[in-house]
Amino acid sequence: MSAAAAEQALADYAAEPGRSALVRVSVDGRVWEGGVAADAVHPAASLLKLAVAIAAEEAVAHGSLDATRRIPIAELGATPADRSVLDLLDPARDVSVAELLGLMLGSSDNPCTRWLVELVGLPQIADVVARLECAKTTIDADAEFGVRGTTTCRDALTLLAAASDPVRHPASARALRHSIRNSRIPLGATEGDIQIAHKTGTLAGVAHDVAVLECAGGTAQIAFLTQDQHDTLVTGYAMGLCTRQVLTAWGLSVRTTTSVAGG
Repeated sequence: MSAAAAEQALADYAAEPGRSALVRVSVDGRVWEGGVAADAVHPAASLLKLAVAIAAEEAVAHGSLDATRRIPIAELGATPADRSVLDLLDPARDVSVAELLGLMLGSSDNPCTRWLVELVGLPQIADVVARLECAKTTIDADAEFGVRGTTTCRDALTLLAAASDPVRHPASARALRHSIRNSRIPLGATEGDIQIAHKTGTLAGVAHDVAVLECAGGTAQIAFLTQDQHDTLVTGYAMGLCTRQVLTAWGLSVRTTTSVAGG
């Protein structure tokens, strides 16, 4: 096991401008953390959907939001610019609040996000960020994406850890386990043994991935945040390569992942 090799992999990944990373590895009772610009602020993109999901589940738990409430798809306001998963469904049908949450996280769906933000309220979502002590994360309403703001690798790992807790936030944890596969962290983390798919999305010049990797012999929490990237596919490949190198450095092999990528 080599901390030096893991640190070199992170340094190589972050050699390109605009890239940040943070990794926490737990193996054999030891916790190692390494990163590059882990507290640098980036556009948060869809990582803020984690806070929306947590706030929605809390509203359900407190009784102010009914998870079984049905909402007609036609009322969700999807537009051609959204490229929404809702376009694949019969517009005459309806979906539940719980299904909206799953679609928001699992496919980074913007109409679902906008509706949940309206149902829950931005103050409650901002309160989630504050209570989790994500001090460098900002969040505001956005007419297109539902929410917009900034975050860091460190804050993103905190948000993911909370959202993927199956006891406190079972619906969010389930959505993250079944999110749409991407080509970022899984590319370098597995050799066909991933049981839980990833969710992905991008903004112009922005590619993020934040994941919890359940490995044989330990766990790894990994956050990659970027901006001003000339080619997000190349950036995603670099994330996967870095992940493989870090896991190899610690003698870990991946069994399952929980991830959300910014878009």
